[in-house]
Amino acid sequence: MSHSSNQTVAIFFLFFLYNITFPSNLKAQKENHIFPWNAELPLGAAVPTADLAETVDMGANIGARFGYSLRERLMIRGDVGAEFYQAELYSDNRQLWNYSAGVEYLFTDKGGTEWRLAGFAGMGASTLTGEDSPELPETYFSLNYGVKFGRGITDNFDWFINVLGRTVFANPNDNTSTGIFTTLPISVGINHRFNQSDKSIKDKVEQPPN
Repeated sequence: MSHSSNQTVAIFFLFFLYNITFPSNLKAQKENHIFPWNAELPLGAAVPTADLAETVDMGANIGARFGYSLRERLMIRGDVGAEFYQAELYSDNRQLWNYSAGVEYLFTDKGGTEWRLAGFAGMGASTLTGEDSPELPETYFSLNYGVKFGRGITDNFDWFINVLGRTVFANPNDNTSTGIFTTLPISVGINHRFNQSDKSIKDKVEQPPN
């Protein structure tokens, strides 16, 4: 895919995210009575596909995500992470360093169940590196998308299973010998919400003034 095509994909995807998040942001201050920041730490396996799968085996992934709730079910999120792939014979190890921003939507009702099901999508950049490849590192436009399933542990903690798809729009003309490819990080992790529980807020409301 040419660089101009990459820019076109980025523009349309950014327009899509903007139209989803902006109307909700207008009501954010009124609807979020609970401090809306949260952080997430995933860890797991990473499955390469396409050209990348011809040179490396299944690897590992680790990352961090920070989110801000615009509404009860809609959140903007920023992700950083890395995927580490062990080389097959006659090739070298590969690392994929990822940076992205996007939105996450919660399908389940927070108040109605302890289980969580969410979908997310984002865009950003991915840097491909290699230990013995003089033509690397190279940075490309990338899209990520996936689903997350988990369960509440306490008012502020969840555990989750995360299945992510990441499409990297690599250009085979820049001597990396790698065209467009998708990786599939599969992670388990924990999410922490930096807020007060609904119960603590209720207690404060019901508490008579001094």
